[in-house]
Amino acid sequence: MINTIIIAENEIDLTSRMRQIDSWCKENSYVIAGYYQANERVKDASPNQVAEKVASRIAEGFTDTALIMVDNTKFTMECVEPAIHVYELHENKWRCKDPHVDFCEDWTEAQRIAASLLDSKSYETLVDFDNHLDDIRNDWTNPEINKAVLHLC
Repeated sequence: MINTIIIAENEIDLTSRMRQIDSWCKENSYVIAGYYQANERVKDASPNQVAEKVASRIAEGFTDTALIMVDNTKFTMECVEPAIHVYELHENKWRCKDPHVDFCEDWTEAQRIAASLLDSKSYETLVDFDNHLDDIRNDWTNPEINKAVLHLC
C-alpha cells in the first residue's frame, strides 16, 4: 500500500508527476489501482475535475480503477461506517457504487488499524509527493508508515 498526494498546478505537472509515480510502481511491482481525495469543504464528497482526471488516467492502465472520495461528515474517530464513497468508471463516466454494497472486506480491522495509526500520530511523518519534490530526501513512499500498517495486519 502506497499513499501519496499529488498537487499539480497544470496538466504538464500532473502528467509528469503521475509518470514518476507510475515508473516507481512498475520498478517495485506495484499497480496503481485508484485515487482518493478529501475535499476542503466538509459537506462536499463529490469528485471534482482533478479527481476524475487523475482516476481516468489511472484507468487507462488498470481497468478496475476505484475513485474514492472521503465523506468528511462521517469521518470521526469512532467511524462506525465507512466514511468514503467509491466510484467506478462506466461508459466514460464516474458513477458512485451502491453504498449498501460491502466494499470493505473487514471494516472492523480497518478501523482498528486506522485508530492505531492515529494514536501513534503517524500523520506527522506522512510525506506527500510535493514534499518529495521540495526535498528529494523526503520519501513519498512512506516506508515507516507502511511497515506499521503491515505490522498491525
